[in-house]
Amino acid sequence: MSLKELIHADIKKTGPMTTLVETARMMRRHKIGSVFVEEQGEYIGIITESDLVRKGLTKEVPLETPARSMMHAPLIDIDIEKTPLEANHFMHLNGIRHLAVSEKGKIVGMISVRDLVRHFSMDKKSPLHAMSDIVKPLTVLVRRDIQTIEAFATAQEAARKMDEKKIGSLMVADDGRYVGILTETDLVRKVIGYGLSASKIPVGVIMNTPVLDIDISRTIQEANEIMATKGVRHLAVTEGGAI
Repeated sequence: MSLKELIHADIKKTGPMTTLVETARMMRRHKIGSVFVEEQGEYIGIITESDLVRKGLTKEVPLETPARSMMHAPLIDIDIEKTPLEANHFMHLNGIRHLAVSEKGKIVGMISVRDLVRHFSMDKKSPLHAMSDIVKPLTVLVRRDIQTIEAFATAQEAARKMDEKKIGSLMVADDGRYVGILTETDLVRKVIGYGLSASKIPVGVIMNTPVLDIDISRTIQEANEIMATKGVRHLAVTEGGAI
């Protein structure tokens, strides 16, 4: 199977001088995690939620800063005839989660890690399905080093911790209990997208609550279905009722 059936052909793009706040608003409006940067009819780079959070919020970069200063360039692409497994390997080698897809040298779409996870969880011939004959998939994939932040901490402190740990979400704690989850998407859409000051917004105001969770005995496919239905990219994993 090639990437033809998986790519997003409706490319969302912006100009190199578009501001960070305008870029964040575009991501919020289209519910996407990345935008290609185009100049004079050519795609010259890509800017992602992680870029806005780790290069912008953590360093208090002015929201009127142009996208050019945050983008990854040059744009990394893979041929449309390659397989999902090859795309996954290519992303891993380059340390990226969004990949441009080209056909005969022309960029024709984009594919993300999320798209690949969805495909692998549904494809009965994928390595993930083979794993389910031996162990429950979530026991293999779950992260047990839970990273947390207090509800009274600022959005900027959360961004800096995500950058330090190289992660895309934090569990939010209050009085010793998990009360929510905060993601890079929240920081982009709810803070940057509204032009707010990350140093003044408490995490408790922008977190997602209640926490959506799934038992560790469930399968990757079941987790994927929950995330697709709820429109989220992160799930808390419980064992014996505890996260």
